[in-house]
Amino acid sequence: MGQHFPIIVDWGTSNFRAYRFDARGLSEERRAETGILKVAGGDFEGALRAAVGDWLSEESEVFLSGMITSRNGWVETPYAFAPATLADLKAQVVEKRLDDGVTLRFLPGVARRAPRPDVMRGEEIQAFGAVADDASAIVVLPGTHSKWVMVEHGRIADFCSMMTGEMFAVLKDHSILGRLIDPAAHEARPAAFARGVELALSSAPGGFLNHIFTARSGVLLGALEAADIPDYLSGVVIGHEVREGLRIAPGRGVTLIGDEKLAARYKTALALAGIEAAIGDQRATVAGFEKLAAHG
Repeated sequence: MGQHFPIIVDWGTSNFRAYRFDARGLSEERRAETGILKVAGGDFEGALRAAVGDWLSEESEVFLSGMITSRNGWVETPYAFAPATLADLKAQVVEKRLDDGVTLRFLPGVARRAPRPDVMRGEEIQAFGAVADDASAIVVLPGTHSKWVMVEHGRIADFCSMMTGEMFAVLKDHSILGRLIDPAAHEARPAAFARGVELALSSAPGGFLNHIFTARSGVLLGALEAADIPDYLSGVVIGHEVREGLRIAPGRGVTLIGDEKLAARYKTALALAGIEAAIGDQRATVAGFEKLAAHG
């Protein structure tokens, strides 16, 4: 498997994932909760060695993607502007050599120009890995800042970021909507989630700002139970993301990549919008790097 990178690191804001290969393919995977914001004093080399130091004693090349390549990370790399291919990414890799001879190769992110400027780091590799070379699809990566990536015949044609996960957390934990939530209630409420999605997808007036307020007014007027609020609010927020995402990229197949439970929620929301979505291979990052390696 000589073309594949010995060590791959996907290093985001919250998590660290590393992959090692041998002649047969992927041989080992390690995960840690040492995202870039959790690295004390910005000692990224120390964090890397703590996680995979034994690998580094045997391998001399590491490819890194994700927020580790941002201005808040270890080495800031430029952006390849969409439409972007794997060749565009490879052309903007930034190298750093450690004192012991290990070579680090930091991948660029992908950006979109004004009037709707946008950026991503790490998701582009997952998107390339999730879609066959000659296929076109929407790759949705749910999370704190969800990404809708339009892949067309081997290139990222366009994409859109949505602050869905962060917005949900703010509304639930730091707004008046969360004050009615019973902290002891943890039971899932799928019917409440579906109601929230359906409201978001409907033509009901008021838009997002009114729809999120119905989490409060619904409880006060007896249309919802307090225990419904988290799932209902999640449905409203995800439903609005789905509605807008399908406006940006209508009429294509959707592949979901990410946490299985969260991907299942998105699959439900998309189904309520009349879209059948597939939950893709969770090792899309590895597949994306394999394609990058094979790109010369």
